[in-house]
Amino acid sequence: MKYNLYLIFSLLLLVSCSQKEDVAGELPQGTIAAQLKISGMPGVCGSDAEVDIKDLQGFRFEDGVLAEVFPSLALDKEGMCAFVPKREKGDLYFLANAGAAEGLDKLKPGVSLLDDFMELEVSFPSLSLEVLPMTGSMAVEGKHTKSVLMKRSVARIDLSSFAKGVSVKSVAVRNVLTNGYMNESEVVRTPETDEKTDFEKVFEDGCFMNRSEPLFYMAEQKNAGLAVEILLNCNGSWQRLEARLPETIRRNTVYDLQVSGLGASAKVDVIAGDWESGDGTVSENRPLGVIDASASELSGGVRINATNDTVHVPYYGSDFRLALLGEEGARIKVEGTVDGVIVNQTAARTLQKVAEVSVSNKVRMPGTKKEYIYLDVYSRDTYAARVVLVFEGSPVKLEGQIRFDSDGICDFNRYIDGELGMITLPEGREIRLEFAGDSPHWMKLDQNEEGSWRLLGGWKPNDPEADGRVQEGKIVISGTDGLHREVYTVRRINWGLPVVNIHGTWWCKYNLRGNVKRFEDQVLIQSDPATQENLAQYLMSCSESELLALMGHQYQGGNNDGLPLSHNGNSFYYDGMKSSGQNFGTMDPSEMAPDGYRIPSYEDYAFFSWGDNVNLGGVGSRPFNNKTGQRLNVTVAERDVSFLGNHFGVVPFYDFEQDGNHWVLYGLGHQWNTTPGSIARMNILFATYGHSSNTWGMEGYASSENPGNNWFKFVPQNSQKTRTIRCVKNAVEYIYD
Repeated sequence: MKYNLYLIFSLLLLVSCSQKEDVAGELPQGTIAAQLKISGMPGVCGSDAEVDIKDLQGFRFEDGVLAEVFPSLALDKEGMCAFVPKREKGDLYFLANAGAAEGLDKLKPGVSLLDDFMELEVSFPSLSLEVLPMTGSMAVEGKHTKSVLMKRSVARIDLSSFAKGVSVKSVAVRNVLTNGYMNESEVVRTPETDEKTDFEKVFEDGCFMNRSEPLFYMAEQKNAGLAVEILLNCNGSWQRLEARLPETIRRNTVYDLQVSGLGASAKVDVIAGDWESGDGTVSENRPLGVIDASASELSGGVRINATNDTVHVPYYGSDFRLALLGEEGARIKVEGTVDGVIVNQTAARTLQKVAEVSVSNKVRMPGTKKEYIYLDVYSRDTYAARVVLVFEGSPVKLEGQIRFDSDGICDFNRYIDGELGMITLPEGREIRLEFAGDSPHWMKLDQNEEGSWRLLGGWKPNDPEADGRVQEGKIVISGTDGLHREVYTVRRINWGLPVVNIHGTWWCKYNLRGNVKRFEDQVLIQSDPATQENLAQYLMSCSESELLALMGHQYQGGNNDGLPLSHNGNSFYYDGMKSSGQNFGTMDPSEMAPDGYRIPSYEDYAFFSWGDNVNLGGVGSRPFNNKTGQRLNVTVAERDVSFLGNHFGVVPFYDFEQDGNHWVLYGLGHQWNTTPGSIARMNILFATYGHSSNTWGMEGYASSENPGNNWFKFVPQNSQKTRTIRCVKNAVEYIYD
């Protein structure tokens, strides 16, 4: 399982039960729960390996003897793991990601001693690890819900280089002991071994500069021979720097190799700190930086490092002022830009200050990475020092279709619904939606089991406002105190088609016409001429020109543009028909439908029949039971019409009614080849998805020619023949009022 770390001081791991400190009394009899936290956090660019727990084991010792083993402790998202000891005595030691520990399989309850357990070794011959071993312990007696601090069994080596004109080619750490102890002792110990190796990383492009990143992990050890070699280029001149790591390398500690200076003055210092920040003790030879922290004005979250040469700026936006120190007459030069950041210089207030720099920083957009701006200090036109402004990337994680521009706006510029995206927040941040005035709440947030928030776009059936107007809503992310607000805008165009609900399926009332993707070409909700109850009656009585418009166009697969009924003086035909078309049955069902709608499947149409080839009967009404035993009623009607100034003939209408809801099926007959006049006037073929050869259709006959015969069929049809498209609405998770 994966976890995302952001600006927090500890991480709750996903663990196996939901009890917390204040509900310890609710634990089942004999059950003990532990809340696991990782000590410290990743420094610059920490990886998922530093927070992943692939497996967790527990070892209970009583009076120095292994009493029992819990080989696989489950973890859940409430931050707890639970176990039931045979006796509530002794101490429980946790081992996480301990697969590489030597001798772990030899531990036996009732035989192995705690001293044996503490001697477990782990070998780290490689530069990187998929997961890091961690350990922690707790007393079994006492409270039944306890907090356990987990520490990584390794140290991490980082490289930082923000010196102007300096690029690093390679880094090596010599004489590294590859074996270390899995468990922590009061003093750092090293296994008795002479096996050493060199860790080396070469930057192929030779241009590691103006950034910081982890290099590798190493075992905790006491080792006086740890030497560092760095090959770098200073404005075209190659140099080799040497330094030494501390003799004692402690677990769960970051050692940052910091390159500074310029030209012949380039140097490397080792900064040791905890896993949280990487800031800590400074090598004695490192000079004081040029930031006057006491005279600077910092807003919430902005911090200056221990060496007064780096400023860390939080992602959620802040304005602050820096006071810089230097010799009289010194000046600063700003290098680099970051979107949304404005840096202004103001005159110094004293002779000792170079300048005051004001920084205005907008909220960093989700998905942005860490970026830098440099304040280079010059004394009499000679480069003297550099202050680094580190603008943290946004820890807000976005997945799915939602994307924000530099102004924090996601404008889909089309109709869209369903899951718009997934938003994962850092610890300590909250999210909500805001809508202006009485605007409809067309979006909602739904939290999933992993704790991320699904942003859902909703749909309102037969919405009178679904006329192409823009809908807008705001995503607001803030601290639990409401401060440090991030505001993002989401927009879509609200479109909709008239629909009727038949047994949970929202069917469009009218056939498509024009371009299948253009809502503007369709019969829209606000222009719907009839209610669902009297649509069949309206089609029987409206003008012939209006009827032709409502009948819709014919389509061939792959051609989004409708084929309108035309007349060449002799015969009717569908203008634009081609000799071939794609297969509706195998195409994506949403490809030839407006956004949010689809081509119906076999099952959709099958609801209105009791078989794949049934006779609905002639003109008149009659009840029937469909395949699933649902009771429906069908009314067949017909009308003799003239279109385009020419007699077309009889066209049928099929009014299906179920539980008071009416759905009227109708359409122009299909054309079977490109020859004008090749139209089967009462044989309506419907675009059907899901079958490579069969499609649903109405094979009708005028009552004056063949009374009592109107067949609803699912039979083979070739893809050249034109189709009528009647859509259904895609299933929508969120329907709003």
